[in-house]
Amino acid sequence: MREDTLRAVLMVKAIEETDRAGTLLPPGDRAQATREAVRAEGSSAGEPMAVSDDAFLARALGARAERLLPPLVQRFPIVDEALGRTRTPQWLLLALLALAFASGLGLSAMDGSKRINILALPFFGLIAWNLIVYALLAAAWVRARTASPALSRRGSVLARLLERRVEPLLRTTRRVHAVLGEALGRYASSWVSLGAACTAQRARQWLHLAAAVVAVGLIVGLYVRGTVLRYEAGWESTFLGPGAVRAVLGVVFGPVVGWSGVDLPQTLADVEQLRWTATGGGGDAAPWIHLIALSLLCYVVVPRLLLAGAATLTLARLGRASALPQELRPYAADVLRGSGVLRSTGVVSVTPYAYEPSEATLAGLERWLRSALGGEVQVERRTTLRYGEEDMAGTAFAVGAHRAADLHVLLLNLAATPEVENHGVVIAAARDAAHQARPPAAVRVVVDESPYATRLAGDASLAPRLEERRRLWRDFVAGYGLAAEIGDMPHFGIPQ
Repeated sequence: MREDTLRAVLMVKAIEETDRAGTLLPPGDRAQATREAVRAEGSSAGEPMAVSDDAFLARALGARAERLLPPLVQRFPIVDEALGRTRTPQWLLLALLALAFASGLGLSAMDGSKRINILALPFFGLIAWNLIVYALLAAAWVRARTASPALSRRGSVLARLLERRVEPLLRTTRRVHAVLGEALGRYASSWVSLGAACTAQRARQWLHLAAAVVAVGLIVGLYVRGTVLRYEAGWESTFLGPGAVRAVLGVVFGPVVGWSGVDLPQTLADVEQLRWTATGGGGDAAPWIHLIALSLLCYVVVPRLLLAGAATLTLARLGRASALPQELRPYAADVLRGSGVLRSTGVVSVTPYAYEPSEATLAGLERWLRSALGGEVQVERRTTLRYGEEDMAGTAFAVGAHRAADLHVLLLNLAATPEVENHGVVIAAARDAAHQARPPAAVRVVVDESPYATRLAGDASLAPRLEERRRLWRDFVAGYGLAAEIGDMPHFGIPQ
């Protein structure tokens, strides 16, 4: 989903979830926008309303939000300002690139002399810094592939910067209009969660471009100064001798010597001749400027441009109009229900995993479902998936009532410690089954806390341990793009 469309959807979603009374967005406007969006996207897509997919849902949801947002902005201009504060201004890129180029030019004149020290900081320091960055990026890539998906994105630097940028606006709005202030706060939180991927990729793209431009600035500076000044190249060191210097030059310049047309010093005497002493030393700088420029292209400019290109491709993938974030599927099900886009059978499929719920738990779950869905539901209790049967989860979710259900509910036990290779596999299977169903269904992960509370009954540390376990499960389930619904199911809806 395109960034601007995603912003519009998240803003409308936040207002609808906060403005239950319809004071900001009247119910009639919401219903009319739904009908117009489904009609327009259905006719333009040329496909039956009852057979939909993610691309259709994304387009319909986006078109609906784009119909609701303009009159909302007209009534409450602060909404447009909130949207603007989650955008990254384009002038910032130009300023960053200009600063990077100026830094490169400054590096070329760092020593302020007519000498080029072939071992000095401007060249070797820049290459060393970039190699360190590549190593850190590789380590981060490996960690991202092996770490638990439950790691929260809220702790990222980008998230904190965004929250800091939006918070003053939220404080002002809450003083004037409490409901709108709460809605804008909900929008900001949603954007931190769902828009963080786009923001992070854009930051990577810009930083890689800036790093490449620093190197380009250094190259341009060396050539410009070499054109109007007579440079000489050489080296000096307190600790390194000719042998060590020759080895260093071979490692750094070796990859580009073959296609540069420039030969490195072959003997220790040649290296020694380049050494500056009180009586002279050094040599013509032109060959060394060429070697430095080619090395910077090899080690910095080309890799950084490739990394910027990868970030650009990721942005394009994230911005596909047909991409519907998994987190928006329940919302799409709610707002498009009854429009012909999604099935509306009233069937809810409930599958326990590694846990045998009692009749009281199932009765409480049914009461919770009626409350959450706003009407009667037909609960289809599925066979429990046992611990160790994770490889059967995909098949279990693809047959029977799951094909006809509006909603898949995966019932879990708070007393269990969530594990990627067990609970994670089953959660992903439930999510993917709902995602692939035609028409698509919604999915919710419900975690019953009653067994855990019963096990620790009478323990003075129950309350903090219970809250810690809830947080653990929320973070874990959030890693799969879903929200954990946690409660005491047997007692839900029963007056205490």
